[in-house]
Amino acid sequence: MNFFNRAMKNVTRRISKSVLLAITFFLIGNLVIIGLGINSAAENAKILTRQKMRAVVSYETDYEAFWEYTDNLSEEEQQQAYENYPYVRTEDVVSLLQDERVKAVNMISTNIMYAGNFETVPLNNQAEQNSGNNIITYDDGTTDVYVEPNVRLQTNHFPNMIELEDGTYEVTQGRFYTQQEVDEGTPVCLITEDLASLNNLRVGDVIELNLMNPSEIARYYPDSGVTEEDIRMSLEIIGIFRNNEQLDENSDQFQWMSRYESPKNVILAPTMTYANAYYDFSVKQFNYYAQQYPDAYQDTDTPKIEDFLTTNQAVFLLNDPLEVDQFVEDHQDSLKEFMIMDANNETFKQLARPLDTLSLFSNIIVWIVAVNAVVIITLVTALTLKTREYEIGVLLSIGVTKMKIVAQFFVELVVVALIGFTLSIASGSLIAGRVGEAMLNYQVDTENEYTTLDEDDSTIYFGDNNYFTEVTQEDLLSEYEVRISPMIIAEIYVLGIGVVFVSIVIPSLMIMRFNPKKILMNQN
Repeated sequence: MNFFNRAMKNVTRRISKSVLLAITFFLIGNLVIIGLGINSAAENAKILTRQKMRAVVSYETDYEAFWEYTDNLSEEEQQQAYENYPYVRTEDVVSLLQDERVKAVNMISTNIMYAGNFETVPLNNQAEQNSGNNIITYDDGTTDVYVEPNVRLQTNHFPNMIELEDGTYEVTQGRFYTQQEVDEGTPVCLITEDLASLNNLRVGDVIELNLMNPSEIARYYPDSGVTEEDIRMSLEIIGIFRNNEQLDENSDQFQWMSRYESPKNVILAPTMTYANAYYDFSVKQFNYYAQQYPDAYQDTDTPKIEDFLTTNQAVFLLNDPLEVDQFVEDHQDSLKEFMIMDANNETFKQLARPLDTLSLFSNIIVWIVAVNAVVIITLVTALTLKTREYEIGVLLSIGVTKMKIVAQFFVELVVVALIGFTLSIASGSLIAGRVGEAMLNYQVDTENEYTTLDEDDSTIYFGDNNYFTEVTQEDLLSEYEVRISPMIIAEIYVLGIGVVFVSIVIPSLMIMRFNPKKILMNQN
């Protein structure tokens, strides 16, 4: 009879012992299922929430670190530091673009301008109804009507945008601009379907934008040589796109919006195109003021084209939200001084703190149960060896090897463990959900009592786009659900076999020291 058959017979013959061991494994299994189930639910909730978030990483200047650095410098050193201000450099962004996880990048500059030879889409809101009251009275008694900018020009350093990748913008006619057009500053643009429809514009037509209100030239730049031609941008339409961004027309914010804030009045163009136009105008503007106020401008350099190409942020869109953290970690060491990468992790970690605490507690429970299980099963097995000495002596005397006897004991425990863990799966699945929900509610209440989320007191200026997905703790916790998956069931069985394997180590050492002749003589 082989060791497996002997093990099965011993399990059925010593039924009371087998039942007690099965109950022990049953209780252990329930505790382990609760621990693994809670931990898995917490981790899955964070993963599912991450997957719903936009996979973006912001590469930007660490202003706080830079100002702290300059505070400790002398006046001369501060001036030198300001001259080498740590802007986002295009070459650094290009280097990061080589990472295959990057899908698109935005180095966006947003500029408000005046429509030239076309009409912008009206909002028909309260602000437009009150626009007749925008009268300015100057010190000399003269008056003028303030004309508000009515179109928004978005320029990018690269021939793609996050909005195109995530479906916010859809090119419906024509095409997007190319990298060559970006580098050369080709005067091309894309307009919204709403602008095209209102003005009967098509791909190939030319539109005009004004850098400032033409009527203000005579007032602000008299005898300066600045003409309407200097403030005009003529752009060829190479594409028409649908802007899927929606406005809530019933909100108070909508009632006081300007036209340039409307998604329908957005125009897309290469950054260099705008930079070239504004550079030419700025040089004339600078020369005019330098003549008017020579003392104030004697130490001021003439504007350079590079001055109009700087941005304070580059936002990378990755292929997978779950790659965000690894992307930041991989490039952290290569960042230049005073530059940082932000993946909105601090907010996410703060919101996920109750889940992290649950994961910690559940892992502790599993480890405590596993260690106690090993101790208990080891003691039970070692104590039963005394009552089974005669059986072991007989087996050894008839030629059964000590390893086969150890294997028999191992199989006995494994069979009983499998029975106990199998029974625990059904009951543990029911208990884990309720226990997990109760623990989560308690943890959330405790977190809310002693901690509060940091208020974002930063000022959001016009043109700053927040590409991070806004997530609340309710969104995160709504994904929390304790489920006993096949993977957890497999882990239960693996853990059970592991506990049995470790528990049999000490008894097996005792068996190795048994002498069959001495055992049988003692029995006689």
